[in-house]
Amino acid sequence: MKIAPWILLLSVLLLAGCKSELYSKLDESEANQMLALLMYNKIPADKEVSKDGVTLKVERDRFVDAVEVLRQNGLPRRKTVTMQDLFPSGQLVSSPEQEEAKLSYLKSQQLEKMLSSMDGVVAAEVSVAEPRGVDGEAPPPASAAVFIKYSPEVNLAAREPEIRALVRDGIPGLAADRISITLQRAEYRYQPAAEPRAQAIPWLPIAAGGGTLLLGGLCIAALWWRRRPEAVG
Repeated sequence: MKIAPWILLLSVLLLAGCKSELYSKLDESEANQMLALLMYNKIPADKEVSKDGVTLKVERDRFVDAVEVLRQNGLPRRKTVTMQDLFPSGQLVSSPEQEEAKLSYLKSQQLEKMLSSMDGVVAAEVSVAEPRGVDGEAPPPASAAVFIKYSPEVNLAAREPEIRALVRDGIPGLAADRISITLQRAEYRYQPAAEPRAQAIPWLPIAAGGGTLLLGGLCIAALWWRRRPEAVG
């Protein structure tokens, strides 16, 4: 059976206009930040708002680019727990060890949130160790391990003293020499397409062509003048 050309054209247009869901259940602020970042990188995207949150969609052929651009900028941010999450109302009283573990985890989450807010930080993870004393002995000193992946566009190594001070002040009794910091540059696999360069206008051929036309016009005018009928006196 022969298919009409307009049906094929319509099918191509419909396929080209199909969009894939990128992320869903986002809050409005983060969704707007992600949308602006995609638009800045010339990746067409739009959002849909529902009762469950905001959904971002992109063209299918730009899906991989969109995921990579957001990953390079640490978006969407990893959700952190809150005091309400760890100690919900109505929960049975837990053991002192469990309470301390929860508080230690909460400190790590708060530090990760602060570090992730620094310019250029793609991802941040903090692990805090606050061991307890055994049999009445003094507990070993607390320690913290910090891992940060950052954008190669910033010099985060120059801010390592600030990072160390932030972690030290966030954990009471933690000495600066008990903090280990690892900084890793993020790899950028997505590179925006280069803008097409404007081609130089070939002035010399244009000028030569214009001169040829002008010379031809003068020759035609001269022939017409020589062959024109004599004016009647």
